[in-house]
Amino acid sequence: MLNKVYKLIIIFISLILIVGVYLVFFFDPDNFKTEIEEYVSSKINYTFVYDGKIDIGIYSPKTNANGDENDISNLESKAFISISGIRIFDEVSKPASRIANISSLGLVVNKDKLVEKIIDVDRAEAQDVVYFGTNVDEILMKTYSLLKFKNFGGINPDNNTVINKIYSNAIIINNKMLINDLYLETQLIQSSGSGTINLTNKRIKIDMIGKIRKINHMRSSSNVYIDNYPKELAGKELPILIRGTLDNPDITIDMKDIIKKELIDPIKDKLIEKIQDELKEKFELPF
Repeated sequence: MLNKVYKLIIIFISLILIVGVYLVFFFDPDNFKTEIEEYVSSKINYTFVYDGKIDIGIYSPKTNANGDENDISNLESKAFISISGIRIFDEVSKPASRIANISSLGLVVNKDKLVEKIIDVDRAEAQDVVYFGTNVDEILMKTYSLLKFKNFGGINPDNNTVINKIYSNAIIINNKMLINDLYLETQLIQSSGSGTINLTNKRIKIDMIGKIRKINHMRSSSNVYIDNYPKELAGKELPILIRGTLDNPDITIDMKDIIKKELIDPIKDKLIEKIQDELKEKFELPF
């Protein structure tokens, strides 16, 4: 169940490919709304619609990451693309099921490199995302409650994952997509990593590490997990491996280390203590 949410990463990466290449060539994309929706839908294998608008223009923040004035010549080589009000759903299932809502999707693309057949996405970011059908935070809390023999289930009855943001940068050279700074953040979890996609055979190799977010980084007004914060899991790493293909991703979330440390090791230690106590009583051992 946990791996379903990470399929959103594959959809997100697919949108980077499609939006970064296809839409940048439209002068007025809103005149081609139906064509764009049909094209994107055909590429991600889900129905894609947007209720907002598409904006395309020259990327021009006043300052760069260091706070310095940006070089005008450098800015003119970059285009921004933003789409608002995205809805993705599966019409094949009966009844049709919602996959995700994305409030906004934005990309910054290097236009000059497109001429060289290099797709260079400085940053792609989706904000205020809802992934329907699985609540990854609630699943983790229920798993944690089993490990700790506590009742934390049912904290959030909503069976959807609220994703605060997901972002990445990427560059495509010679049919190979290099993904860096991939980041996904829910109410409870943050995951980061990098990887590659071979666009010829669609093979994926993405490695991520998931962690519980620091409690002081959570917004108390909208986060239901603060009062039941799983402090024993703070700092623990949760390896996430995404393999397979774009059409059929294989997502593995490795919880062996957490299960060993939080469940098996404490039980083993208690058993050892019990055996030692029994041996002391039986043989009057001096330790």
